[in-house]
Amino acid sequence: MNITVRKAKRTDVPAINEILNYAILNTNYNMNENARSLEDAYKWFDDHEREDYPVLVAVYDGRTIGWVSLSHFRQYSGYNCTAEVSVYVSESYRHRGVGTMLLTELERISGRFHTLVAVITDNNTASLSLHSRCGFIPVCTFRELAYKNGTYISVTFMSKRPYSSIQRK
Repeated sequence: MNITVRKAKRTDVPAINEILNYAILNTNYNMNENARSLEDAYKWFDDHEREDYPVLVAVYDGRTIGWVSLSHFRQYSGYNCTAEVSVYVSESYRHRGVGTMLLTELERISGRFHTLVAVITDNNTASLSLHSRCGFIPVCTFRELAYKNGTYISVTFMSKRPYSSIQRK
């Protein structure tokens, strides 16, 4: 399978949003309970572009099959050295190395950040495994932090100092 990972373009937003909305509506991996509108997805993308938070896509046979992004960890300026990682892969392309490709490339270009944080629901064992394979370390687990679809959900925070950050020291 010849997969390309590249910087996302505004034309990728509908596919990015479709992949996210599948997770929102069909899993307990994302704590949103309502699908994101395409208008909100474009705003999210434009904000990421304006604030220089990267969004990458994985493309196979001309189709976006996954995406990864960095976002503000918290809105306070003291956290500007930290970014939160989001990784989503289309259901039919999971467990094929797409997430690893996306996360590896994201880390390679994340040089301005000292720490990356992933916030993962404990029922998302694939994401916990992916982040572990890519060098993220569990920091803490908040038991029953969230509630969705009639279930209390525990959430694990994992972190990593990206290779590019370590090289700058």
